[in-house]
Order: sequence, then structure tokens, then C-alpha cells
Amino acid sequence: MKTLLKYTGLLCLLLGFASCNEEQEYYTLEVPADQMHLTASATDIVLTKPQESETAVTFTWNEATNRGEGTSITYLFRMWMVEQTTNVTETIEVPEGERSISFTHSELNDILAEWNMTPGDVTTVEAEVIAQVNCETQYMKPELSTTRLNVTGYAKNLEALYMTMETADGGVSTVRMAEVRTGTGIYRTTLQDLQPCSYFFATSSEESYPAYVKGADDNTLAYAVDETAASPFENTLTGAYDVIVDLNALTVRVIPEIYDLPGDGIWLVGDGVPAIGYDLNKAYDLGAFTNDDLAYPEIWKFTGEFSSTNGQHNFKILGIEDRNNGWGQLCFFAPYDGANPMEEHQFLPARNQNDGGDLKWGIYVDGTYTIVIDLSQMTIDMVPAE
Repeated sequence: MKTLLKYTGLLCLLLGFASCNEEQEYYTLEVPADQMHLTASATDIVLTKPQESETAVTFTWNEATNRGEGTSITYLFRMWMVEQTTNVTETIEVPEGERSISFTHSELNDILAEWNMTPGDVTTVEAEVIAQVNCETQYMKPELSTTRLNVTGYAKNLEALYMTMETADGGVSTVRMAEVRTGTGIYRTTLQDLQPCSYFFATSSEESYPAYVKGADDNTLAYAVDETAASPFENTLTGAYDVIVDLNALTVRVIPEIYDLPGDGIWLVGDGVPAIGYDLNKAYDLGAFTNDDLAYPEIWKFTGEFSSTNGQHNFKILGIEDRNNGWGQLCFFAPYDGANPMEEHQFLPARNQNDGGDLKWGIYVDGTYTIVIDLSQMTIDMVPAE
């Protein structure tokens, strides 16, 4: 009996070895064919700062394969950089019932910035939608669909632009244009001796491109990643000019040099505005002109209730806020006494009263009006308040 058991055990052992040598079988879950066919509304995208809030791309897809009764689908979306797949976005769950997702210029640009991509470089991005199957009884592999697109980013916060000018004889010069206020996207410089030339605005002091070049007309900018099909602006002006670039509106303005206010502000005083009268304290508190559009730094406005019958119904404009100096300070006087700002639009530089007399502007209407001063054209106007 012992011998029989011994041979039986040996036989089982041999059979065990034989079974170990056989190739094991694994159960493989099937992945359904792509029925979603993910597509992008654009496949070559150049992002720009002026369009930050606008949609840059919309991804859409069809309904995923139906996995049968008792199942539902949750759609997930993500993107990654083809050249470096570790640069990947977070996975976004798409709201129930929706089969599309959009990104603005700003959102896509932020993704490129997180990936440390250089503004102006082309980045190939792969987008993927994942149809995740929700089933309580068994696991089912998700359905996948992908698409690719090329995206070019921009510098989100340029500290400066570089106005690059080339004259007819081939001379090239560059002027740095600083933001008038950090984060505004508006840049300004004063050129004391502008000459006829072609010009554009580089985004770097070291490279000509990417740059802002001529767009649809002489006041419109276009973004160019290189010099291919990029047209410079042509200037025929000579003299002192201010150049103002607004990257929010994609515009450029070249205007006569803006008059430099001696006191960084201007204030109206006079009984033509009864609420102020000839009271310096009220002038400083209630009569300040404002410049509320950084893209138009030459325009200053004051809105108030004017009277054609109060006192001498006139006014003048203070040039320096110096309460300790009384009336002995610079003022912007009228070209002649009683000049009507609705008809006489000449606005003269600030001067002392002793250098030409106490010439005031006259008021000949009643109601709420706005005084508008243009320090580039040196004009004054009076219009009904909006």
C-alpha cells in the first residue's frame, strides 16, 4: 500500500510539473472601437492677449458606445504635451448631458505657461475624452478618443514692448515702451525726434519676433510669431510724438507729444460752477479733472452743473495743486477774457497771471456739461454731459 501511495504521489507531482509548463490563459477585457470621434474647432491656434476672454477652441464628440442595461457613461477630458507627456492637465469631469468643452485664449495660455512653454513657440497638444463606464456588477474598460492641435502662446504680462524702427538708409533703433500701469496692457513712449521709418513692436529686447505688426489698417495691430507675412507700420511724421499701444484693443496711436502737466493734474475754479465758486479748497475737492482711460492719457474731463447767471459766470483752470500758494500759481487761462469754450477751442500752456493777465473762460449755458481738454492737440471743448 505504501508503494502504491508513493507512485501515485509521484504521478501527481509529474502532472503538476506538466501543468506548470503549459502557457497560462488570461481573461482580456475588450475595448470598444472609438465611436466618439473627438474633434477640435481649430487645429492651429495662435493665442493673443486681446482675445483673452474669447473662446479659442471647442472640443466636441459623439455619444460613446452603449454598454447595455444597468450602465451609464461619465465623460472625462484632459490634454497633454505630445513632446513631453509628463506635462498633462488635470482630468476634467464633463457635466452630465454635455458632449463638448471649451477653452478661452487665457485658459489655454495658462496651461502652456504651467508647462513652461516659451511664448511664441508652437506646442503640439493631444486632447483626449474618456468615456468612463459606471456599472455596479462588473468593470468595463473606458472608451477613448483623441485629437491633436498646435497651439502658440503669448506673454501674459509683458513688462515692456520694444518699438523697432528702421529708416530708409537701413538704420535700426529700438525704444523700450513701459506699461503705463502694471497689468494694464497699455504701453507708452515719447519720441522727441521721430523720423520717417517703418516700425513694429517686438515682445523681447533680444529677438524681433514674436511681435505686434500692422493689422487691417494704420492703427490696428496684429500678432506675428515670425516675419512671414508680417508687415511693419510706415511713418511719415517728423518731430515730437507720443506712441501709445493698447494690447487689449490691439491698437496703436501716434499723436503729437502730450503736454506735461506741471502738477500732475488740473482743477476748475470759478463761479461758472456754483458748487465751487472762487474757493480754492472747493476747487481741489470738487473741481478735479479726471483721466479715466489709460489708452487716451491726453484726454482730461470735468463734469459739473454750470450757470450762465451766477456771479461773473466764468472759470479758469489751476495747473498746480498748492493750497499754500494761494492764487500765485500756474493756471491755464483763456486766450482772451470771456472766451466761450463751446466755440473757442484753443488751449494754451499754463502760465502765471502776471505773464498775460487774468483771462477767464465764460459760461453762456445752464445745465450739466462736460469740459474736455486734449493735451495732445491742446484743445478745450464743452459738451452736454452724457
